[in-house]
Amino acid sequence: MNAPASRGGFWTVLRAQLRTGWLAPTVWIFALAGGYAATVAAVNGLYGTPAQLAGYNDTVAADPAMAAINGTPYGADTLGGVVSNEFGFIAAIAIPLMGLLLVVRQTRTQEERGMLELLRSRGVGIRAPWSAALLTTTIALALVGASMTATLLAFGEDLPGAVTYGASMAALGLVFAGIAVFAGQLFRRGAGITAIGIGVLGAAYITRAVGDVRGSGWKWLSPLAWQQETRPFTDDLRLWPLLLSLGVAILLVAAGLILVDRRDLGAALFASRPGPARGGGTLRTTPGVAVRMQAPTAAGWIAGAAVIGLVFGAFTGDIADAIASNPQLAASFPDPADANASYIGLSLLLIALMSLGVLGQGLSRTRAEESEGRLESVLARAVSRPGWSSAQFLTSAVTATLTLIIGGAALELTAGDTVDGIPAATLAYIPAVLLVAGIAWVLFGLLPRLSALIWAVVGYVAFVAFLGETLKLPDWALNMSPLYAVGTVPVDEVSAQSEWVLTVIAVVLCAAGIIGFRRRDTPR
Repeated sequence: MNAPASRGGFWTVLRAQLRTGWLAPTVWIFALAGGYAATVAAVNGLYGTPAQLAGYNDTVAADPAMAAINGTPYGADTLGGVVSNEFGFIAAIAIPLMGLLLVVRQTRTQEERGMLELLRSRGVGIRAPWSAALLTTTIALALVGASMTATLLAFGEDLPGAVTYGASMAALGLVFAGIAVFAGQLFRRGAGITAIGIGVLGAAYITRAVGDVRGSGWKWLSPLAWQQETRPFTDDLRLWPLLLSLGVAILLVAAGLILVDRRDLGAALFASRPGPARGGGTLRTTPGVAVRMQAPTAAGWIAGAAVIGLVFGAFTGDIADAIASNPQLAASFPDPADANASYIGLSLLLIALMSLGVLGQGLSRTRAEESEGRLESVLARAVSRPGWSSAQFLTSAVTATLTLIIGGAALELTAGDTVDGIPAATLAYIPAVLLVAGIAWVLFGLLPRLSALIWAVVGYVAFVAFLGETLKLPDWALNMSPLYAVGTVPVDEVSAQSEWVLTVIAVVLCAAGIIGFRRRDTPR
């Protein structure tokens, strides 16, 4: 490879990426900026006086449950600190995913589809797509951080804290963008890179939670802790954790751009192993193929849910000890009379959201079979459309349900006998999970080009779960979330009527998706 070919074509690729991929970063920017602005406005209305802010700080400052889920609430006696805590879970998941997915979408995904091969044939260097994707992602993250800073300033926060907070959020996203660039040279498939990134995010979340609850140094292994340790809304504002995030991001990007010269287009440093010459008996059946397609991704989600259940269940004793030493902490839980049950309810909510992530990735994998041209050859054989789509749907639904059940079982295992009814509470979320599965299949069957909207559905459910009541959303908006319709179990009593309604809607949506797929053109 000659040097000019290795370096050229950056602006050509950048223009192409902006022309064809502008929608994804735009959606991320407006969703995060709008959600954050709404949260700041709502919190300002709830805690508008110094006395109210001081009361909030007294409630959450020593609350291990809030520390596990949202992070240590530094500066919770200020508006910015309260918002940082309330928006903490959403930001800890959405910002890293934004950095990760925007890079993967414009690089390895395009490479798999053969688009980069066309660009390379016009003298575009091998580093150009990665550099262009990184630039657009950096700009998008910077705009998100700037919007957060502007919102805080508009509500009267000090300039240093507001700027540090926005910059730390952008830097957090850049760390995961760097992970995408680095892992993109090691693994050939975009789905594999995404799985690696989500795995790193899960590990970062768990180590941060353990470190915050137990006060250990484990949290310094987590980029999420680097962001919160900037402490932007305290008198102890720190810039060195921000520099740590930027330094790690730069190292990851530099390593990735060096390694990209060490591999061939369409290949990776870790070569894919050739499969057997003949498929096993299960691969000769439509359900067997569906399971083989979705099993690797599902296994990662199931393992993650099990770890979350084990770790968060083990924190139950810390909750009891904290309340024994400070009874006022119980007021921060949905049911002050049974804080342990409230904490288990929040933990189950996290696991239920992970099961929805299984559905999102399952739909993305199924849609890729069609958009990348593999489905046509399958349907050209003696494979019926309803049979194929039913196998895909059932595989996604079953793996999502297993994620929920195994996560709940792990939670029960380490929580012990401190809370009764964890298995029943876990099963209560199954109809809600199946309803989201039905939405996924309606999108695939009737609106395949809008299949990515399943992630908007998952995001909305998470938004309602953690910010719906804080923002005082109207009842109709809250009830649009199937998890909210179930309630915070085991604290709330489960309504049999709600469970049946969710189940019936899920069945109708599933049938509509399968019928729609049978009648529409392929590919579409």
